[in-house]
Amino acid sequence: MLNSDLNKNIKNNVLKNNFKTLSEYKIDEINRHSVIKKYQKGDLILNKENCKESIYILLDGIIQIGYLSPLGRFHAFNYFSEKSPMNLAVCINQQAIDYNFYAFNQVKVLQIPMAFFEQEIKNNNNLMHDALSIISVRMQQLLEQMKFLQVANLHQKVCKIIIDLSQQYGTAHRLGTEIQLKISQHDLADLLSSSRQTINKEIKQLSERGVIFWQYENIIVKDDGYLKSQVNWI
Repeated sequence: MLNSDLNKNIKNNVLKNNFKTLSEYKIDEINRHSVIKKYQKGDLILNKENCKESIYILLDGIIQIGYLSPLGRFHAFNYFSEKSPMNLAVCINQQAIDYNFYAFNQVKVLQIPMAFFEQEIKNNNNLMHDALSIISVRMQQLLEQMKFLQVANLHQKVCKIIIDLSQQYGTAHRLGTEIQLKISQHDLADLLSSSRQTINKEIKQLSERGVIFWQYENIIVKDDGYLKSQVNWI
C-alpha cells in the first residue's frame, strides 16, 4: 500500500510538471489509465515497433539513445534523464523512429496509452497547449545543439559534453564535481562521431591542464571554469 502511494505521488508530480495547465481531476484521470514499468540495465525500452503505442515519460534512471550497426554493435549518440516525455512528437505524428532507447541503469517509465491520450488531446485544449509547449522547448534545444555542433571544434565539443554531464549527473567531490554517469572514452567517441584515439588525446590534454581527472569510467571535473570558457567562445 505504501509503495502504491509512493508510485502515485511520483506519477502525480511528474505529470503536473509536464502538463502544467491540467486540473487535479485530469491528472488523476491520466493516472488511472497509465502504468509504471521497470527496466533493468540494458533492456530495450523503445524502438520502431512500439514507439507509437504509448507516451513514455521517464520517472527515474537514465536512458541511452542510439542505434545498432550492421555488425550488431550499439552506438550511443545521446543520454536522456529528464523527467519528461521521450516520444511525445513521435506519438502525435505517428511516425516510427529509426533509433532505439535502452535502459542505461535501472529505469522507471510511466506509460500512457496513446489511444487514451489522443482522445484527451482532441477534447482538451489545455492538454494540447502543454504538449505543444513540450515539443517546442525540445525543438529549440535541438536547434541550439545543431548550431553548436556545426560551429564548435572538437576540443569545444568535448568540453561541452563534460559540462552537460557534470550538470546532469554531477555530485560534490573534494576535488570538484564527480560525474555519476559511468561513461568510457569509447562512449564519448561515439557521441562525437570520432575515434577513441582522437578523444583520448583530448582527454589527456584536459587532464594535463588539471581540468579533469579521468580514469577508466570515473570522471571528476576539477576546473569547470576552463570548460565553460571554451564553450562560451562560440
